[in-house]
Amino acid sequence: MSTLKYAFAIGSAFTILTACQPEVEEQSSSSRYLYVATGACNNGFGITTYTGTNASNVIFRLNAESGQYEGRIADFSTVADAPATPVSVTDFDDDYLLALIEHGTLRRVEKIEKKLSGERTTFYNNTSATAPIGALTGVLKSIIKVSDGYLISKTTAIEKLNTSLTRVPGTGTASWVATPGGVCATANINFNSLTTYPTTGNASGYNIVYTHSAGASNATTNRIGVINGLTGWNGTTGCVSNQSTVAAAATPVAAVYMKNHHRLVVAYAGTNTTPQNSLYTYAIDEAATSNVISDAFKGYDDPNVIFAASAMYYDEETSSLYVAGGAAIATNLTTGNTVYKIEKFTYDATTKLFTRVGSLPFYAGNIETRCISSMFVGN
Repeated sequence: MSTLKYAFAIGSAFTILTACQPEVEEQSSSSRYLYVATGACNNGFGITTYTGTNASNVIFRLNAESGQYEGRIADFSTVADAPATPVSVTDFDDDYLLALIEHGTLRRVEKIEKKLSGERTTFYNNTSATAPIGALTGVLKSIIKVSDGYLISKTTAIEKLNTSLTRVPGTGTASWVATPGGVCATANINFNSLTTYPTTGNASGYNIVYTHSAGASNATTNRIGVINGLTGWNGTTGCVSNQSTVAAAATPVAAVYMKNHHRLVVAYAGTNTTPQNSLYTYAIDEAATSNVISDAFKGYDDPNVIFAASAMYYDEETSSLYVAGGAAIATNLTTGNTVYKIEKFTYDATTKLFTRVGSLPFYAGNIETRCISSMFVGN
């Protein structure tokens, strides 16, 4: 195929991809957006979903209030990038976001301008297993920004980079959190997602919450863990709390912390409709050094609205919860190219219940939403 024909074919494919969702002018009436990454993701035990080779592998943004499609920020689906897949995105500052890219030996964190087809630069890409050891030595899962740097979860560990992008080990040369013991001993081989909550129990001012699954219907391995934000796992201490799942086959796929309500939200997913596919909230004593997770409460349970959740984000400014998941109840979401959708919820602190905003999905999804791996709200 000639270069011209190849370029035309690629251009035609992109036109089809976005035909039903025209890009809007760069200056929108809203200054706040929901940034959405689509790539390899986790939907819980028994759910077949997209991998890096058949996912949409793009980053786009929506109007955070209306759900209007604003345009594509970055495209990793091109031949040059394959099989790069954006597994997680997080806010960096007013002008940029960070994207965690799973790509074998080319794993990296990219710094991407918050513009349509924004400028992309490599922020961090050390994958070395020898000194100086890199943070990207395993299959990447998620990235979040914290007050003293960045946390990156891999299948078997959680890495920490300080603000100078220097890797911070937990003990010796080990990861910041690697095979934690104590009450975390049964949940230390598959760190799916990360969030934090504020605490006065250590000098860092935060603790780390991770969701964990081991690819099985097992209440011992499907759990939520809490790690001391100041020490990580130092080889003997650092795991401060652990919580079992709501059902053996219910996989905790994502967690966020509602600071204004002092509640942890966990999205569960699985093959059965209920209670595996539900939203639960938990109380955590922010002042205690033990930081016990308690008061499990089912806040939402309708598999026709949330099934096979894959990502979640809580917007503190508007007290809105965004949840992404499969747009059809099916154990194999790749059959028929099932797209993912986004739902938006409000929270009632008195009843501890979530209410769906509207009677239709916040964003119904399309060929770009296979599968929604990560989201955040920013300007």
